[in-house]
Amino acid sequence: MINKLKFILLSLLGVVFFLVPFEIGGESRIMISHIIYLVTDNILDEFLLFTEVSSWIVLLGTVIFLFYTSSSKFLNNVFKASPINVVLRLVGSFLYLMVINEWFAGNTLVDAVLDPDTGGLMAGGDGLLTTLYITFFVGLLALPLLTHFGMVEFIGIILGPVVEKVFKVPGYAMIDGIASFVGDGTIGIVVTDNQYQRGYYNKREAYIISTSFSIVGIAFAAAVADLLGFSSIFPIFYGTILLVTLILAFITARMPLKKFEPTYYENTEPKSNDVPDEKTVVTHAYDSAVEEAEATRVGGAFIEAVKNIVHIYVGFLPIIMAVGTVSLIIAEYTAFFDVISVPFIYIYQLLGFSSEVAAEMAPASLAGFADMYLPALFISGSVSEAARFFIGVLAFTQLVFMSETGMILVKTEIGLNFWDVTKVFIFRTILSIPVLYLLTQLLSLAGVLSF
Repeated sequence: MINKLKFILLSLLGVVFFLVPFEIGGESRIMISHIIYLVTDNILDEFLLFTEVSSWIVLLGTVIFLFYTSSSKFLNNVFKASPINVVLRLVGSFLYLMVINEWFAGNTLVDAVLDPDTGGLMAGGDGLLTTLYITFFVGLLALPLLTHFGMVEFIGIILGPVVEKVFKVPGYAMIDGIASFVGDGTIGIVVTDNQYQRGYYNKREAYIISTSFSIVGIAFAAAVADLLGFSSIFPIFYGTILLVTLILAFITARMPLKKFEPTYYENTEPKSNDVPDEKTVVTHAYDSAVEEAEATRVGGAFIEAVKNIVHIYVGFLPIIMAVGTVSLIIAEYTAFFDVISVPFIYIYQLLGFSSEVAAEMAPASLAGFADMYLPALFISGSVSEAARFFIGVLAFTQLVFMSETGMILVKTEIGLNFWDVTKVFIFRTILSIPVLYLLTQLLSLAGVLSF
């Protein structure tokens, strides 16, 4: 009876925390979003001090562990890294501290880093990193409620047949996808990587899930829709993101993916969701969920979550700061995206957009590789509703942006490198454009959008 309650109550708490929006102070959001606003509105200075301390620990710890080996396997795993990761950690930590404290301001090169549209967009009170620090801290602490006490088994077995047929992945993937769409894509990637290491997916399945369903969540989509003037049709805006994402996932699942073989992580015993002959699907799903709840200790899951937070803070966030800042500087201070996007001008003109609008859309189509907020900034002044809608949705369906999801994908155990992530971005961009064009045309014919 205790294990049944453990499954039901803890899993239900996880569902409510991550997936159910509710109103506080007149704003309807999921719990993790409420906590983000609670921190940023009430204890932002104290939290920024905490992030500064974290950055100093990463900076000093990385240097120390270049020459020192601890008797603790955990500390070695956290602070020892490959040469490229050491460089990125040091650069990212230093840049974060530099932006937060405005070190060396007044120097032309430094001011390019401190610019509110580059390093200032990454760090500080309104920075992406501030949100990520809170999201990962709170999200990873609560994540076991959603993944460790039977909910994954229950949903996976119930939805298994449909999901396997359509997307060639286990039904467990729906938990990852929902966590991304309703919560945050970074959480979805971490969930997928965690589940891959626990034997729920093989490498091919983990690749499909992490590069198909880890879209930035509905809260950020609402902010982008508001910037582009689509708050009044937000269900259509987000519904289009969902539809294009599912179409691309269907296609991705049927690609060769030779590098990502159907092998399990370090010979982990794969989880089975086959239904025994003597049981119904629902009964088997429930029994499997209860067994998982019984096998998982609450304290053990909490300790594992804390270790994951430390890994993220040391190994992920400084690298996101380094790569994100450099990418934003390139986008803001060079013509790089304008130059490489020239072919897109002709494509958009061919699709019926005016030459002026096509010139606005082209760099916005590729700027999302640096950061997914850039396309919206690039296109927000366009007179064409269809262009703003097209680029706004494209920024989400591209999935990869190096200031966040791209680097997190590289850091997973799934096996993606920088070139793999770049190919995902290119592939999803190329496939999204014709699908999005058809949907934009339909919405235009329906009178929802104007060209």
